[in-house]
Amino acid sequence: MKQTGRYLLILLVVIVLWNTTIIKPLKLFAVFLHELGHAFMALVFGYGIQAFKVNLNESGYVISQSKGWFSSFMIANGGYLGSVFFALLILYLKRTRFKKLILGSIAIILLTVSIKFSGFSFTLLYSIIFAVFVLALYMIQNEKLNDWVIDIFGIVSVAYAIYDTFVDTILLQINLKLHLIKGWKVEQPLTDAAQLAEMTHIPALVWGIIWLCISIFAVNAVLLKGKSAKSKR
Repeated sequence: MKQTGRYLLILLVVIVLWNTTIIKPLKLFAVFLHELGHAFMALVFGYGIQAFKVNLNESGYVISQSKGWFSSFMIANGGYLGSVFFALLILYLKRTRFKKLILGSIAIILLTVSIKFSGFSFTLLYSIIFAVFVLALYMIQNEKLNDWVIDIFGIVSVAYAIYDTFVDTILLQINLKLHLIKGWKVEQPLTDAAQLAEMTHIPALVWGIIWLCISIFAVNAVLLKGKSAKSKR
């Protein structure tokens, strides 16, 4: 099966099973990438992080220490954009000699962050389960299975990040203004977009659109055009 066809097949199955418990662990992985995006920006532009949590209801947070306005700006942007770029990086590295190291490296990162910043929590439990799952894959030593697992985690994470940006940022902001869907979050929650709106005085809806455009451009460049260029060589 060609790579693009595999991506589309995974995406189709994910859409069909989106609201089922089968997809739940994959969604939680995407939330991990989102919070890792915040944490990475906090390490690069701030003074690091004090807490890192991912919850069973697919929420999460990072308590970080910023150095000022620009630092806070970069940290707030790190979630949605970081989750997309981390997911695309996973799919890109699968094409390289580092393919066998991807899942093991992710397991180590999740465990390290969870042990240091999460304590005894669901975050740590998920990281341990993920590490055991990866260890089992390495023990099986099936390259095709490994390829499918990497693709599934990567595609689901990309899809979740784009979906989350569109629904929980763009559609939410439209609904808060027009009240199209009754009973759906009548007040503005404390989201990344809301924090950026407060910092920059640019509406949260605009930030959602910016994130969505950047994400779609990145997916097109890495997964679609990148694959086409490789096929032509």
